[in-house]
Amino acid sequence: MLLPLFIGKIIDAGSDELVKIKEEADTENQPDKEKNDSDGLLLGLEPIQFYSVLAVLFTVGAVANFGRTYLLRTVGERLVARLRSRLFSKILEQDSIFFDIGPTGNGMKTGDLISRISNDAQIISKTLSGNINDGIRASISGLVGLSMMCYVSWKLTLCMSLMFPPLILMSLFYGRKIKTLSKLIQENLGAMTKVTEEKLNGIKTIQSFSQQKLMVHQYNEEVKHIFDNGLREGKLSGIYYAINGFLGNTTIIGLLVIGNQLIINGDLSVGDLSSFMMYALYTGGAVFGLGNFYSELMKGLGASERIFELIDYRSNIPVRSGEKVDNLHGNIEFRDIKFKYPSRTTSTIFNGLNLTIEKGSNICIVGPSGSGKSTISQLLLRFYDPIEGQVIVNGYNISDLNLNYYRTKLGYVQQESLLFNGTIRENILFGRNDATEEDIYDALRLSNSFDFVNNLPDGLDTNIGSLNSTQLSGGQKQRLSLARTLIRKPKILLLDEATSALDSISEEIVLTNLKHLNNNENITIISIAHRLSTIKNSDRIIVLDHHGNIVEDGQFNELYENPDSALNRLLKNNDA
Repeated sequence: MLLPLFIGKIIDAGSDELVKIKEEADTENQPDKEKNDSDGLLLGLEPIQFYSVLAVLFTVGAVANFGRTYLLRTVGERLVARLRSRLFSKILEQDSIFFDIGPTGNGMKTGDLISRISNDAQIISKTLSGNINDGIRASISGLVGLSMMCYVSWKLTLCMSLMFPPLILMSLFYGRKIKTLSKLIQENLGAMTKVTEEKLNGIKTIQSFSQQKLMVHQYNEEVKHIFDNGLREGKLSGIYYAINGFLGNTTIIGLLVIGNQLIINGDLSVGDLSSFMMYALYTGGAVFGLGNFYSELMKGLGASERIFELIDYRSNIPVRSGEKVDNLHGNIEFRDIKFKYPSRTTSTIFNGLNLTIEKGSNICIVGPSGSGKSTISQLLLRFYDPIEGQVIVNGYNISDLNLNYYRTKLGYVQQESLLFNGTIRENILFGRNDATEEDIYDALRLSNSFDFVNNLPDGLDTNIGSLNSTQLSGGQKQRLSLARTLIRKPKILLLDEATSALDSISEEIVLTNLKHLNNNENITIISIAHRLSTIKNSDRIIVLDHHGNIVEDGQFNELYENPDSALNRLLKNNDA
């Protein structure tokens, strides 16, 4: 910010030198004229000293510019890295209600969450690094520039200050509009990401139904929302910057006209006018920069609202608080359970469910679709809390237990097996990272996975997952998923259609191994099944009706041999 002042002094020094040369030409006959000791000095310094100081100042300025940019970028990136990590951790700790309803009331889908973590956080990163950087620099430049302008010419400064009020008002209006538009565009991006993820995950289904054209049309609808809002932002920005440019150009011309008149009147030198005009350009640029800083800040605030909406959301089921209990191997009781899903408040699943599962029993829950079979496992795992009633495990109400610690005592295998990108070894150790090699092989044998894993080119070190070329069948995935759970050696095992993708031979081996665990290690097995082969492997069968009521509870042979039993009706209708 010292540069314009120095330039003005250099110009004035050159002008003085020209005047001096002219005076010397006019007074050639006066050799005894005394020489002024200040001749040729710049700000009291010899030219070589002046330019040396200038070089030092420019070097310091360059180093300061590097430090400013690097340090603010570092701070911004660190803050956003922490924000992303905190947000991801917060999402992983949410209960199922968050995904069903969430802070928006419409549920939180994976695509929208990815958009918030990536796109919204990136906008905040830009705001915290580049934008704050430019804003601070513009503020300092504007204040220093205005002060120096007052020092050079307070009259011209007063004239220039007339443009500030309309600029400030326009920036405030523009920033508020941009904040609203930015948040809307980010919501559109989240919706588009959600649609993209859904369609790409179901690409084989889309292709098998030849519905590519319809999917492209639906995707284009989301793209059009972003496009339309982007155009609105573009029009608003165009108007804002056009008016700013017009005011700036008009002000510069006005200052030159007034400055020339002050020079004619002897109130200002040419060098001072040059310095002032450079300061005016610097200060005008700083004012425009502050306007842009405000609008970008509003964009960052719009994005941050979407992120802090998630961070500030309080889970209905805390995962870290509560009592840590090691011995949970006992009876499981569902007492007077009343439950309905938050996203389906008109449909009651259970209305007074009472069920006791004895320690070490092997039960199977069957019933028609929508009867609440899987809901029992959801309540036992405490993905949801009942509206009324209690779930008791070995005498402990699970709502009083530390949820994360409690879940380490359970084993859960879903019908849709999810394997993470990585090796088979890494996927199995996901169940228990301190397991030994012997534990891994035991889990593979129990799940009947040992032979097919051993036949793979890299064995346990074979890469699997959606990003790898190794293709596993549905049955192989289920068996690895079962191995991942069995390596934890749980005392309570929940199987939700866990063998539905297995062939009859593999299923028989797996069920025999599970029966062995139940008999010899007294683990409690709770199965949810449709297949007769799985149902008959259980000692006790619980049959639910369409309204979530227990209509039958007994031994398999007893129910199966009764032709009028609810179990046989389900098997006949192929709807068990």
